[in-house]
Formats: sequence, C-alpha cells, structure tokens
Amino acid sequence: MATSKIESASLASDAVDNTNIDSTLITAQTAITSLADTDKFLVSDASDSGNLKYVEKQYLPSGAFVSLGSASGTTDVANVVFDDVFSDTYTRYMMMVDYMLPATANVEMRYKWRKSDSSDQSGGYVYSGLAKRHANTDNYSNQSSSASDFGVLTYNIQTGNGEHGVRALFDIYRPGTVDGNATMHYIVGRGTYRSYNDDSSQSTHFYVASNNYNTTAFTGIKVYFNSGNVNSYKIRMYGVIT
Repeated sequence: MATSKIESASLASDAVDNTNIDSTLITAQTAITSLADTDKFLVSDASDSGNLKYVEKQYLPSGAFVSLGSASGTTDVANVVFDDVFSDTYTRYMMMVDYMLPATANVEMRYKWRKSDSSDQSGGYVYSGLAKRHANTDNYSNQSSSASDFGVLTYNIQTGNGEHGVRALFDIYRPGTVDGNATMHYIVGRGTYRSYNDDSSQSTHFYVASNNYNTTAFTGIKVYFNSGNVNSYKIRMYGVIT
C-alpha cells in the first residue's frame, strides 16, 4: 500500500494526541515508570527496535588531593604555621608554595615540625640539599652526628622589588607507624628562587631532603627564614590519597 508523507506544516496545533496513535506501532520498548534511582540512567541499546534500559553510573575516581589549609598575606610576619593538619588520615601530604618572599636578602628557608600542643620540635633535624645556579653548585647538609634544631630547605635567597622568593613543591611523609615500627617524618622538596650569590639575577633550582629522627607524631609545620620576616606568601596544604 502506498503511503504519503504528511508535512508538519499540514498539521494543526494539537491535532495529534495519544488517542490518534496505534499502540501496536510502538514495539519492544522497555517500560520506564520512574527515573528516581539517581545511580542509574537511560540508554538505547542501538538496535532497530531502540530498546531502552537502565545502566549503572560509572563513577570517575575522586580527587587525589584534599585541601587541609591555606595561608597568604602581603604584610610582614615572622613565620607561616600550619597546625593540626597532619593526622593518621593520610601518610603523605603536599605543601605547595606559590611564593614565599623574604623581607631581607641573603637568607635561607627553614622549617620546624609542630607538636600537638602547638610547640616546635627542637633537635633531631638532618638535611641534604643541592642548589644549581649558572655553572655553580651549592651543596648544604647537616649529618645526624651534628643534628640541628631546625631543618634547612633552601640556600641563600635574593630579595627586592618584583621578586617572588621561593616557589616550590614539598612532599611531606608523616607515616606514624608502619608494620608496627616507629618511623620518622620526612620532607622532600624541589623548586626555584633567585640566588643571592654571584649573579644577582640568576635563577636557581634546588632539591632538598630532610628528616627528624624523633618518632613523635607531629601534627603541623612552621616555615620561616633564618633572619628577618616573611614579606609575602601564598601556601597551600593538601592531604594526598594514596
């Protein structure tokens, strides 16, 4: 039987409703009565019959970084402190230093672990760092036989108008105990700053590793310069899901 095509322009408004449609023309459809289940969604099976079916949602992995705190400012402060950010929830953390500018030149960036009573850990710090500038290399370290009251993260930093100070990423490992053995806290960093030594406009890149052989479960960290104030800073702390 020949069929003719009906153009939409030929149909008056509301000319076709459910009473005009033969239900036998709609075949092999899955009855869908509700979309209340938010863990599922509807898809076609791509067949000629166009069956619809529920499909479970496929969830993407959640973010690996959990924000635990931030600090920023443009007026002089003696130090930047993150208290009560380390816990048994994570074994690894990341401290992102967008910038940390010293108020005076020729200073080094240092740190101290913080205890649960918000006091500093004194003693037990060792570190090993390397700073590369132009054709020169600065090595700085402190061995366990002469552990200091602080950890050193960078060598001598230049400052001045338009400078950014230190820009760096620091991985912090706060494992507590592993397999029943008490473990130490570590901080490993890499970044850049403008060197105070020799070429005053020379960018320096550095790598440093430091730990404290005390097995106390530290809960925070303080960063500062060995002389003078922190002029401006922007630092973020994250827990890392591993």
